[in-house]
Amino acid sequence: VSTQSTGSETLTGMLLLLLSALPTTARKPHILYVVMDDQGYGDVGYSFPNSDVKTPLLDTYAREGLILDRHYSAWMCTPTRASIMTGKYPISLGIQHDVFQPNTEECLNENELLLPEVIRHNGYATHMVGKWHLGYARWSCMPCMRGFDTAYGYTQGEIGYLTHEIQGYQDFYQCSYDHKDGLQYDILTQDKWQYSMDLYNKRVATILEGHDPEVPLFLYLPLQTVHSNYWAPDSFYSDDCTTGARCVMQAMLNAGQYVMESTIEQFKARGMWEDTLMVYHADNGAPSSTYTSNGQLRGYKKELWEGGVRTLSFMYSANDEILRRKGRTDCYVHVSDWYSTLIEVSGGWAEYTANTGLEIPVEIDGINQAGYLEDGSTDVCPRTEIMLHIDPVKQVAGYIKGNYKILFGQQDSSSSCSTTLFYPLDQGSVNWDIIELYDIHQDPFENANIADSYPDVVAELKADIYEYLDHQRPLQCQLPTVDWSYPNDEVPFFLPFDFTDDTLPSSAYDYDL
Repeated sequence: VSTQSTGSETLTGMLLLLLSALPTTARKPHILYVVMDDQGYGDVGYSFPNSDVKTPLLDTYAREGLILDRHYSAWMCTPTRASIMTGKYPISLGIQHDVFQPNTEECLNENELLLPEVIRHNGYATHMVGKWHLGYARWSCMPCMRGFDTAYGYTQGEIGYLTHEIQGYQDFYQCSYDHKDGLQYDILTQDKWQYSMDLYNKRVATILEGHDPEVPLFLYLPLQTVHSNYWAPDSFYSDDCTTGARCVMQAMLNAGQYVMESTIEQFKARGMWEDTLMVYHADNGAPSSTYTSNGQLRGYKKELWEGGVRTLSFMYSANDEILRRKGRTDCYVHVSDWYSTLIEVSGGWAEYTANTGLEIPVEIDGINQAGYLEDGSTDVCPRTEIMLHIDPVKQVAGYIKGNYKILFGQQDSSSSCSTTLFYPLDQGSVNWDIIELYDIHQDPFENANIADSYPDVVAELKADIYEYLDHQRPLQCQLPTVDWSYPNDEVPFFLPFDFTDDTLPSSAYDYDL
């Protein structure tokens, strides 16, 4: 299927981001933003001694850059990606419980101003290669209508690495958008049976070959690996590790590093690497202890213990004027912080408002950490607390303040939601009777529950959670299946439900949002 529109148109001392505020006369840095899917804290060489996997590329750039030792994400994929794009906690968006599902109208609220939209208005070329998973029911949900000049990859949570299918239907596409030609969209059926990581690599090469190095580039690279299904071609297996689940994982990590290394070489070939900031993190913790690993951290994906939400992350730049602080930081970073931080790197809100005449969004949860390297004179961590999660379905909550992390409810609950009910966030949303309190700086593996010994701390952190409950959106998960929607047996492709053969929006602003 191929269609085209005819319309016009903060350490050792701090975080973090340890980015310097660039002089207005300096060239804006290119931004390479890499997200590894389902990579656990034990799925990298540098995180724990005697790691059973080898990740030389990741280890090198982490150790030569800035390792963010306390980087936190959401407990699952869609909520994390929504925070990246909006700078908001998932509870502020009402999509914290689960991931978006096929054949539903689930979509990241079209009223939200997304990261690539702002960066593009600040003069950047914006491209995405890999996983979206923020909705596809309407054209206005899709990445090329949400600020990306081009996007290439898949809309759902996972696809086959060779078939590019989920539930038997094709989910592999590319799109582009500009004011002259509007939206162009193609379903890439011709690439079936080609290894998807190879295809992403080729797409990145195409983008960089056609890019003017004088124009700042934002390349968002949310990789498919190491998400299930667990497979990689024979060429990625190590000679000393050919069988068993962890050998499969090693091969998948090798594939991810292959794409990253090739991407970095492309940046170098274009003379862009010395002016690039690279951000790397996982979207959540490891889902199990079979293929993936959280090392010594407790818990897994879909849980609020450290193994589910404390994620691998580092930053790197070859240019000390872009990233001045090197080493490690123990300051908190939440995934929502990248929104305001990278906007600052790209020119800031002042440039955005000057270029568009539009107002800055209110109620952003993320913290702009970019300016803390302007002179390098402070070691004060900008973030002191993180609202990890409130889930009215599982009746759980998680919150970090200072050295303490508090959890309420049964953390390994498997409760699922009804598609016909709204779940308001109020004091009845959480099981307050089950309490876990940890000093995660002294007890990072959450072995000693100290709730009974520190009732005043429990009361203070509980009161803070109450404050968050007062202004969050109700949760509706998941939306009902739409009877007539794509894919189906007649049209076996993931397409927006408002797709027609000859009608595509010519403008990102055609919708009454």
